[in-house]
Amino acid sequence: MKTPPRTVDEPVRMTVTRRVIHWSNALSVVAAAVTGMYIANPYYAAQFSEVMAWNRAIHLYAAVVMDVSIIAIAYLYFFSRAERPAAQLVPSRKNMVRFWEVFLNFVMLNRRKRFDFSQPDPYNTVLFVILHVLVAFQLLTGLQLYVFGLESGISSVGAWWPWVMHTSTDWTLAAFGGIGGVRRAHHTLMYPIIAWTLLHIYYEVWRSVVWGEGDVEISIGGYKHARAQRTGQR
Repeated sequence: MKTPPRTVDEPVRMTVTRRVIHWSNALSVVAAAVTGMYIANPYYAAQFSEVMAWNRAIHLYAAVVMDVSIIAIAYLYFFSRAERPAAQLVPSRKNMVRFWEVFLNFVMLNRRKRFDFSQPDPYNTVLFVILHVLVAFQLLTGLQLYVFGLESGISSVGAWWPWVMHTSTDWTLAAFGGIGGVRRAHHTLMYPIIAWTLLHIYYEVWRSVVWGEGDVEISIGGYKHARAQRTGQR
């Protein structure tokens, strides 16, 4: 007979540092999307002056937060002491089998569940890598738009900052056919990021409801109440 699953309290799944980065990134994406849509096409009127300037400032500050968070996430992917998501991206047989099983579990609406769902899975990790790549391209195109406006070639911190921006982002001009193409690419990339965000929220709520576990709570309290699996035991 199979041993029935037992309920256990999982060790911490998301440290305080990762939770701060997670929510900082989430809030900055929302702020950048709302202000970015206004910059592209002002959709409301306000009773105070310099509305566009405020939207541009908030957009820039949100981008700075995303810059810092992406750098921190990239570092933690490889050097975190608690959890290194990069290990889930190694194309080993174990990771590929788990990725496929998690994917089948999702598309088959939980009719097939042959993996240890109490632990981080490669499928969720790959989804986040896709988001981070989208955000990275969004930041590079946005920084090109930012430095393109510095016609003097200098900034409040000196000429070195525009030089760094030009060196790291001028390739987007050739890739997208000039500053107009960069602007269109920057605006267009916003929509898959918004779609990913909605999918992520749906997926985490779906896991919490269908699996009967606190996946949503991971990003809030750091823990998940999971059922430990004992597969293959008789």
